[in-house]
Amino acid sequence: MVNDTYYHYSIWWAFVNKVFDADLSVATLKTKGDTGLGSFNLLDGEMVMIDGIAYRVREDGSISEGADSDTIVYANAAFFNEEITIELKNQPTTDIELLKSNLLETIPSKNFFYVFKINGVFNYMKCGGLKKQEPPFDEGLDVLIPNRPIFEGNDVSGTIVGFYCPDFIGNINVKGFHFHFISDDKKLGGHVMDFKSSNILNVGIDKKTDYHFVLPDNTDFENVSLEKEFQYKKN
Repeated sequence: MVNDTYYHYSIWWAFVNKVFDADLSVATLKTKGDTGLGSFNLLDGEMVMIDGIAYRVREDGSISEGADSDTIVYANAAFFNEEITIELKNQPTTDIELLKSNLLETIPSKNFFYVFKINGVFNYMKCGGLKKQEPPFDEGLDVLIPNRPIFEGNDVSGTIVGFYCPDFIGNINVKGFHFHFISDDKKLGGHVMDFKSSNILNVGIDKKTDYHFVLPDNTDFENVSLEKEFQYKKN
């Protein structure tokens, strides 16, 4: 049976308001999907999940495989069942905004959820990480993201993992597109901020109609004041 569930752990609004300590294990995440993105506990690494492996991209840019016992504070995941395939090759250079516009023209409706896998060679890739935090947490994502560590590379082959949420998701999740990347040689990864590619990009798309989110069952979430609002305005 095709699994049409989009799994989401810890609402975005909680993540924005400094809930950086939770208890979703990598082992449990693997039961929810084979493709995903998110962040490890204490923001100790961006998470990129491909083919059932949850990679950790730390603030120094180093990449390792997450152990089953490692914990994740925020995640989007799904079992990827490719329903639509396109090739981006008609423009001299593709960047992140052109990718988004092509995806919006391709998806059947903006009212559903989608998972993407984009493979190819990128002339330039710019990714962002996050700095590990220690309690008590003083700064939220509105401060941490604009000051995030940056990782860049040229002529890099790899995979972009992405998700799309309709605007009606509100503060539960990131509205629109959210992309993470990992190179084939596992030397570059993180949140996709920008890229350029003059090569063919192979894009797989999977529509999801079942949305399942789970809240952290801990005192941090129980006591958090959900006062700040923050959505990605820029990549």
